[in-house]
Amino acid sequence: MLLHELSATSGCSAASIKYYRREGLLPAGERLTATRQEYGPHHLERLQLIQVLREMADAPIARIRSLTRRLDDPEVPLLRCLEEAQAIALGADTVGGAPAAGRPEHPSVAALLARMDWPDVDSVPRRALDDVLHTLSGWEMPDGIETVMRYAEPMARIARGDVELLQGDPGDIDDPSEPGVPGDDLVILRAVAGTIAFDRMIQVLRALGHVSLSVQASATPRE
Repeated sequence: MLLHELSATSGCSAASIKYYRREGLLPAGERLTATRQEYGPHHLERLQLIQVLREMADAPIARIRSLTRRLDDPEVPLLRCLEEAQAIALGADTVGGAPAAGRPEHPSVAALLARMDWPDVDSVPRRALDDVLHTLSGWEMPDGIETVMRYAEPMARIARGDVELLQGDPGDIDDPSEPGVPGDDLVILRAVAGTIAFDRMIQVLRALGHVSLSVQASATPRE
């Protein structure tokens, strides 16, 4: 498709597409003439990814560029790109890093990994959980392993379903040309959009549960 067709299909203005190309977020199309390029499905997926990062995650151009450069580098594994996407969705500054200086990791983090039989490795979500638990501790709220497990066990089932959704049709994952197997940009898009949208849904469902239980309790006559 030509530039105007890519713009119409993606809902992204031609000026924005040219800007993303200049900023290194969008690969160049196949040159047809000195002024015309042909774009394909990969360009459409990349634009969709950029729009999600800009509109849902409020990510700056520099963060998006960092992610798309990794996506366009065949030497960078997709897992590394997913970690960068997680950092953006969680609002974390960087993928690398360490716990706050002079502060040991909250003991419930390692206890959780051991109980769930999850790999004992550094990651963005691990550091984010450490921050949350230290915050709870500072507020004198429950921060022990039993509290964490109450949330971790149902979330593990949700996460397992999320991973299956991200992977698409596992029937022929070794051949990305097969229908049903998402491209890397689409996998990252689903990861970012899913993290933000489903996290919001979990918050809303939790609040709905609180309201519903309160209404039920108030309707029950006291003895």
